[in-house]
Amino acid sequence: MLQFYLTLVDGAEEKSKFEQIYIQYRGLMLSRAYEILRDTGLAEDAVHNAFIRILQNIAKLDDVESPRTKSFVVIVAENVAKTMYAKNMRQNVVPLDETYQSPVSIAEAAESRISAEYVAQKIAELPEQYSRVMMLKYLNQLTNREIASALKISEAAVRKRLERARRELSRLLEEE
Repeated sequence: MLQFYLTLVDGAEEKSKFEQIYIQYRGLMLSRAYEILRDTGLAEDAVHNAFIRILQNIAKLDDVESPRTKSFVVIVAENVAKTMYAKNMRQNVVPLDETYQSPVSIAEAAESRISAEYVAQKIAELPEQYSRVMMLKYLNQLTNREIASALKISEAAVRKRLERARRELSRLLEEE
């Protein structure tokens, strides 16, 4: 991977400086990124992105051994990892305004043996505007903003359609 980065650097002095930074601080950067992300693959991605940022600022760094350089590379790695962590959290959390309490509880659904296929079939029975929004949200895991962009409607319309779709789906499931 070092060879890849070196192709992005102009000048022998900067290549040498970057190579020293890479060799000396890669392990430390990786461990700091792992502490934040708790995933080896994501930590490696964060360190890669951090090295790209370091490359963009390589001329600003003086001595590779200085505490200033060490602080800089560690802070860059931590910031990239924190950004990745925050992005992953946003993608995995449904905002409170989007939660909807279905009259059919999880226990009731399990008791009636509602399968995912059955729920998918009921979603397909919804009016097209509702089923499309439900599929984009839960199957494709798009955000409301992405759905709004794809369907060329407002985010408020997406939220309202999701609310109505959940209500209608709940009604259909209750009928069974």
